[in-house]
Amino acid sequence: MDSFQWTLLGIVAVLFFWSLGAYNRLQRLRSQIGQAAQQIEEAVQRRDELIAGLLTLLRPVAHPSIEPEVLQAVDEASSAILAASEVLKARPADAQVPARVAVAEVGLQAALSAVIAQVERDPALRLSPGMLERLAGISEAERRMRFGRQLYNDAVKVYNAALAQWPTRLLRRVFDLGAASTI
Repeated sequence: MDSFQWTLLGIVAVLFFWSLGAYNRLQRLRSQIGQAAQQIEEAVQRRDELIAGLLTLLRPVAHPSIEPEVLQAVDEASSAILAASEVLKARPADAQVPARVAVAEVGLQAALSAVIAQVERDPALRLSPGMLERLAGISEAERRMRFGRQLYNDAVKVYNAALAQWPTRLLRRVFDLGAASTI
């Protein structure tokens, strides 16, 4: 082999190992997005359990002051956010999935606000056994959810920044890597 062939082989080797390293870095960053999505799903599941307990306390038979439509709205919104978070866990770097989670979260927050407002209007209901504990638990789960969303958004920003850097962005088409979106 002459010096040209050795030089060409060296350039090909450098490009191969660079692309392998860049691809592995992007996969590691995608994995971090998945780990953050897992935390969101765990917080959503915990909140869903607490909401189910709250709804059991507030059924119209036990407390006629609570409107059944409000409870139904909370139940449906809770199911929607649970389904959206499961999809997020399965496809954490998919650009369309975080929007579904955000929409479901807004719906659940609106429905929960209506329930909490009705509970606040009824002093006997507010002081019923287990009510304050469940509301505090839901508040803690929402705090964990916010923390999980922040971790997810930070991981997405780092991944998107790495994906946009030159020459790494040359790998986007080769490996069909798309940008992720925040919640």
